This record gives sequence, C-alpha cells and structure tokens, in this order.
Amino acid sequence: MFKPKKTCDAELNEISKLLIMAHHGWGKTTQFGHYAKEYGKGFILSGESGLMSVKDHDIDYLPFSSWDGPHDPEKDVYSFRGIVRQMQSPEFKAMGYKWIGLDSLTELADRLLETLEEKHKDNKNTFEKWGEYARLLTGALKWIRDLPTHVCVTCLAQEETNDNGVIEYWPMVKGAKVGKQIPGLFDHVFCGIRSTDGDRDNPVVTRRLITDEVRGWHGKTRDPRGRLTPIMDTANVVELFRLMDMSDEQFADYNSKINSKKGK
Repeated sequence: MFKPKKTCDAELNEISKLLIMAHHGWGKTTQFGHYAKEYGKGFILSGESGLMSVKDHDIDYLPFSSWDGPHDPEKDVYSFRGIVRQMQSPEFKAMGYKWIGLDSLTELADRLLETLEEKHKDNKNTFEKWGEYARLLTGALKWIRDLPTHVCVTCLAQEETNDNGVIEYWPMVKGAKVGKQIPGLFDHVFCGIRSTDGDRDNPVVTRRLITDEVRGWHGKTRDPRGRLTPIMDTANVVELFRLMDMSDEQFADYNSKINSKKGK
C-alpha cells in the first residue's frame, strides 16, 4: 500500500544534530552539562585534555588519544575508531544514552591527520593523503550525526580573510576546503561569541550564540517556526532548542513574560 506521510504532520521537536563553534574559553564543553540536565544520560567522546567544566555532572565518557592507534581499555588507552567499535556493541546500546557528544572535532581532525601523515610519509602524491583525510573525517562526522540520539559536536573556530578582505570564521580543522564543508553536515550550527564591557577592575563578560550568517560567522538553524533571532542572548544551546520546540501558545506566553521583564 502506498501511503505517503505529510510534512505538516511531522513533529518539530525531533532529536537535534548540532555543531557548536567558538574560540577558546567560550564554554563549548559546558554545553554537555546543559544536555545532561535537559535530556538525561549522555556519553562524550573526549579528545580534549580535560572535562573540568562538567565535573559536577555525572556524565559517562571515554578519552581518545589517537585516530586508530592502540586501543586497550584494560590499560586505559583508547582510540577514536576503537571507541566507535565499542559504540556499535549491544552493551553500549543497552546503556540507553539520550545524547552523544564529541569534544572536539578539532582534536579528532588532528589525530586523523597524524595517522595519515605517517601512512603517507613516503607518498609523493599529497592529493591522496588529503583526499583520504576529507573522506574519513566527513564519514566519521556523518556516522556520529546519524546516531539515534541528540548529538552535540564542539569545535574551535578559526579566522580566515576572504578575497574581499572580510574576516570569516570556520571550523578549526586542517584543510580549508574540508572545514567549509563541515557545517553543511549538521541541521544546526551555533557560533559562540564573547564580549567584555566595563573597566579593567570590573569587567562584565557576556556570552551569546549566533544562529545565522552574521559578522563573518557561519551559523545556521533548522527553525521552521522562526523562533530564533540571528543573535541570541544566551550561552545555553538547550534554551534555543526549547524555544523551537514550544507550541505557539507556549511561545506567546514566553514572549509576554520577556516583554514584561523589559518593561520593568
């Protein structure tokens, strides 16, 4: 029987697939704490030196130190590919994780390139190395993105001056072409920005999220109800997902409360 579905019947509060991009110190890793509070049990593939910003949260993680190098859980040594193999096991699936985090894409790309530089050290055709790098990195991201859970991938941002002399911000990974392809893999790309006001003795730091093409940042969102503005006054990505998931009545009530506070 041929019975197509209707797009107007689709639920808008589907699982989210997010790339969060920002400079050092903005609070990328902190987002996993927000995910834990909102969605429950989660798991982080960690390539960073530590997870101190989420130390107060009970979140499972494994640290990878290579792309596909030694992997021996008994010796507390893990590779990214080894962890991925474990994530395909019945034991992992039985854990019932509601969200998966990768911290960070920048570290993962560096570990992959280390592996390929060793593999291709005698290969004079550098195009083969970079072609394999692009294929493996985007393939890994697609695999993570397509997991049946919420997904949050963090990445450092790097500056690039385009042909018109305008500064743009892209994911910090080796290979400019690959970096510009990565945002297209995700439904949502939020960019964290930080500004400092006040004087030297009393600085006031404000953190915000960009959700669109703004000031050289390449943010984007799948927001059919148009709930988000290009710059959001929050440093909590979960708040943005809450807004997008609200019914029209809930959103109207939310705006009413916000406007009342502004009027005081």
